[in-house]
Amino acid sequence: MSTWGNPNDRPDPAIWDHPVMRSALAERDIVTVYRTLKRHGVSQRRIAHLTGQAQPEVSAIARGRQVLTYDVLARIADGLGIPRGLMGLAHTPTVEPSTREAVPTVPDRREFMGLLAKIAMGATLTTADLALLSSPAVATPAPSRVGATEVDQLRELTRVLWTQEQQLGGGAVRDAVIAQLGWARSLLNAAHTDQVDHQLRAVLSDLLALAGWASQGVGLSGAALRYTGQALATARQADDPMREALALNQIGRIYTHSRHYTEANNAFTLATLSADQSNSGETQALVLASHARAHADSGHPFRAVDTLIRAESALTNTDDNLLPQPRTYTSTLLTGETGLIYTTLATRQPAYATQAIDTLTAATNQSHTLRAKRLAFLLTDLATAHLTGGDPDTGAQLGHQVADMASHIRSNRLAERLDILRAATDLHPTNPQVIELGHRLP
Repeated sequence: MSTWGNPNDRPDPAIWDHPVMRSALAERDIVTVYRTLKRHGVSQRRIAHLTGQAQPEVSAIARGRQVLTYDVLARIADGLGIPRGLMGLAHTPTVEPSTREAVPTVPDRREFMGLLAKIAMGATLTTADLALLSSPAVATPAPSRVGATEVDQLRELTRVLWTQEQQLGGGAVRDAVIAQLGWARSLLNAAHTDQVDHQLRAVLSDLLALAGWASQGVGLSGAALRYTGQALATARQADDPMREALALNQIGRIYTHSRHYTEANNAFTLATLSADQSNSGETQALVLASHARAHADSGHPFRAVDTLIRAESALTNTDDNLLPQPRTYTSTLLTGETGLIYTTLATRQPAYATQAIDTLTAATNQSHTLRAKRLAFLLTDLATAHLTGGDPDTGAQLGHQVADMASHIRSNRLAERLDILRAATDLHPTNPQVIELGHRLP
């Protein structure tokens, strides 16, 4: 084991027990690890010194660049003093009870009150002080029996978390969703009826799907695929073809995003079969529209347009079998998706720019029905379409509006759409507003 720097400069080992840090280490999410270390007073210079990395490399990782190479992950773990087992880098237990001191359930009253006085007086806290304030991770006890009340509570919480993801992006909800999964799974171990079991698994599938989508939103594609695969398996256990279709559709979207189009097409084909079994026009339209985007991204405009037409037809099949709230798929959302697809096509064939502008304008005019994150996507692509189509002033105006919105949304996927918009600003190198936009975009 090779290390850099002085081992005595390593962070306090207690930091690796922090719930956020534990989750990040389990996912090998070094971006979150470095950001969390910074919040605990560990500088980038100190990280670089311990891990043998150049400081610009540490800075790039803290800004969002993922670390995937085993050797680099191992070097980071050894340099910072992270037990390799926490990152799945060695066959070692993630917890070693013999080396960890148990934390008392209730702190000593005198000691605790003395610490409170110390804090109130503004004194510097020691490592021992912080240890007294640390909270051991203790799971909330599950009820002995689960019924409709617990299912309704879990369903409502899942709905709220999905709503927050749609407004703020996956980075704002991912940790909360993953924490909630443990509670949701524990409910399956309690006594319950077969009907409750079916309902529990359906809601658990929704929660797992959200964990996958939130992971994708912050650039963790591996975690996204695994969580969504669990959502698919759970939906199959619940005998729920709609949720099977939603999970497969999500997997197709993840593969499309990573440009693995063969796998994406296979996932969408399976999703279409499940959607047909669901007898839900919304589900069928959603899957077809997603497949159309994959065709557009992979450079097949005629397949994309044909699949969009099929999606429009599917959406006219009115029925009561609607998507789990707050997820929905309406004609307004399909219009927006169509505009995004035409924008993608326009980046290769500018002739599609006019259709993109008309469609996206119609979608954004329905802003009262749109979620903040989706509206940001639509406006980003509308700005791109105007720049591509030769209207730099309108494109710049919309682009500045998007830049204001993007600061409140934590989504890697939005950041990538903004990269496309920034590239489109190069088409107008003499327009002052466009130049300013190019400098402003992250």
